[in-house]
Amino acid sequence: MNSVTHHQRYRDGTEKSLSLARYVMGNLVRDIQVDPDLFQHWLLPAAEFSGDVIAARMTAGDRLHVILGDGTGHGLATALCMMPVSEIFYAMTGKGFPIGSIAKELNKKMHTLLPRDRFIAATLASVNPSNRTIEIWNGGGPTPFFMSEDGEIVQRWKSNHLPIGVLSDKDFDEKVSYFQWDKPGQLYLHSDGLIDARDESDQLFGTSRLEETLFHADAPHRFQNLKKSVMDYLGEKEAEDDISLIVVNCGLGVFPQKAIEALPKESQNSGPHHWRVSLHLSEADIKNIDVLPILLTWLKQASIAQRDTQRLFLILTELYTNAVDHGLLGLDSGLKSSSTGFEGYLNQRSQRLHLLEEGRVDIFMERRAESGKDWIRLRIEDSGEGFDTHDYPKRQDDHTSVPSGKGITLIHSLSSRVHFLNGGNTVEVDYLLNAR
Repeated sequence: MNSVTHHQRYRDGTEKSLSLARYVMGNLVRDIQVDPDLFQHWLLPAAEFSGDVIAARMTAGDRLHVILGDGTGHGLATALCMMPVSEIFYAMTGKGFPIGSIAKELNKKMHTLLPRDRFIAATLASVNPSNRTIEIWNGGGPTPFFMSEDGEIVQRWKSNHLPIGVLSDKDFDEKVSYFQWDKPGQLYLHSDGLIDARDESDQLFGTSRLEETLFHADAPHRFQNLKKSVMDYLGEKEAEDDISLIVVNCGLGVFPQKAIEALPKESQNSGPHHWRVSLHLSEADIKNIDVLPILLTWLKQASIAQRDTQRLFLILTELYTNAVDHGLLGLDSGLKSSSTGFEGYLNQRSQRLHLLEEGRVDIFMERRAESGKDWIRLRIEDSGEGFDTHDYPKRQDDHTSVPSGKGITLIHSLSSRVHFLNGGNTVEVDYLLNAR
């Protein structure tokens, strides 16, 4: 009788522990608030608790950040190890950090938390519709790929990094790979549980079957067809490993407005109505400091409404990028349309930034009330050679049809006034808050 009672108490205690785990995990898992016409995902756990993580969020700069993480093993133990991943991802995406920096922070945290025999195969992606680029950081994950609407796989990203949690922070490489698409298609990320799924004859689903299934389906139905194909392949068998799949639809225009997360109910600007902020960045600062997340954090702390914060962040990103790339480094946007494409442009940027010995960028932001209206003035100045501002209208018209020329056009569309000063070294923008 005592042994039976002891066994029952053990079972009751185990069930209470599992109930607590379900409650905590349920609160940690966020609903992915991205338009399903843009982003689709599927997660099939091999046990009650999944060791895979899928997360996605629109950035303030209207990029889509996604992560697919696959922890060692599956079940509750692995799910517990994966708990910090989505929180770090969402927090850093919300602050404006690029995916390379997010991967680095994830590695730093998980290297400290995880035992040496545990790690996370992870793929992070950033999709930018304005210049039709995809950034990928792949650490130990299966090969993501981009398939055009006609079924051609035009790009693959094999893993070129070790999984999250393996390396120390000083040995970690946050470099991402770039791709620019020129025709509509879809980005596919999946865990190894998908291609390692086995049928009742113990045969693997495999990469070839995955690609053939997608090729023989119309683009709008590929996601559902692949899910059905995997489930039919498993038959009555349970999945032996967690199965995860992400699909991002990549068209030739910007993401639809409904793809952006819903604004909070309080969308009016509040906080102090007059302030000034200025930053002076030397060449060493430009090389080592990711200044854009700092500026985004300030806008949020200054109680700027989310809609205006997103637009101001887009403007600041374009202004700062232009000041560094074209002002200090002398890069030609035409490189993006050359044979080496966007990746060649970024390689040139990295080389020139490394060799930069002298240069500065000054950033000025001011909020002020004028004639009963609420304004933000942005001014960015660089120490480069400048350009002929009289020739600017013609230069703008020449580039509006290609991805490399859309930045300044975007700034004009969002701002009330754009003015170039000091031989092109300074650009000043006035932005009206609460404009509709």
